Amino acid sequence: MASTNRTGRVSAIDYEAGTYEVTYFDRGQSVTRKINAISNGEYKMPVIGQIVSVAHTSSGLAAATTTGTVWNKTNRPAEGFKGLYRKEYGSQKGRAYSRYDENTGVYTQYVDKRTGRTCNGEIFDEAKGPISLVAGGQFQAKSSSASISLNAKTGVGLVAGTSVSIEAGSFASIEAAGELSVSAGGKYTLTVTKGVEVEVSGGEAKITLNGAVITVTEAGDVTVTSPSKINLSAPEIKAEAPAGDIVIQGKSLVNHTHEDSLGGGTTPPK
Repeated sequence: MASTNRTGRVSAIDYEAGTYEVTYFDRGQSVTRKINAISNGEYKMPVIGQIVSVAHTSSGLAAATTTGTVWNKTNRPAEGFKGLYRKEYGSQKGRAYSRYDENTGVYTQYVDKRTGRTCNGEIFDEAKGPISLVAGGQFQAKSSSASISLNAKTGVGLVAGTSVSIEAGSFASIEAAGELSVSAGGKYTLTVTKGVEVEVSGGEAKITLNGAVITVTEAGDVTVTSPSKINLSAPEIKAEAPAGDIVIQGKSLVNHTHEDSLGGGTTPPK
């Protein structure tokens, strides 16, 4: 058997050593000693009973190297065409593999359970086109010692079928260089423990509540209108207009007069 190549079936495997025995049925079921498999830095052992190719480098059955499994009627490729490279990682085809189609330029990785990457340094992924992350279950992004940022040239959207929650242990900020819109199809609740401050530095500010409107112009004029009525109730109500007057239904509170019992007029209130 000097310098010959033969095919046989794997009959025993030493998984730790990366060797296995091969039985030649066409040679009286003779069995080789444990022979080495070509590694090239990869580890994938065949299945017992699978046909492999063996290169014998000298006479006898000892000095030999297996060159790997071979395709045959019982071991057919999962797919095959010109320009396809595909590597199966599992003992069953289609459970874990990577493939590259040079006709389309598409590279794909697939595994039936879980894919994981662990890196002591930096992981860097870059695409000249779009990137899609799709999860059938929970999708989580977590940084245990630093921050997470989302930056986009045009827009960032958060869409959820039920709820969206934003929580911060100390400080949360929402900023917009242009307009900012907050809309709720149901009840809107704002709860704070210390104080609320709303500041508008330019333009008109308007709050509309069930038809009632509170408007503050850019000059600072305040208008309160209601489609029904306005009730003010307090132990003390104080209204001041140092530079002008207070008018209610055309009656001045500063300069109004009353008709006396003789038909004359009274002086304005002091």
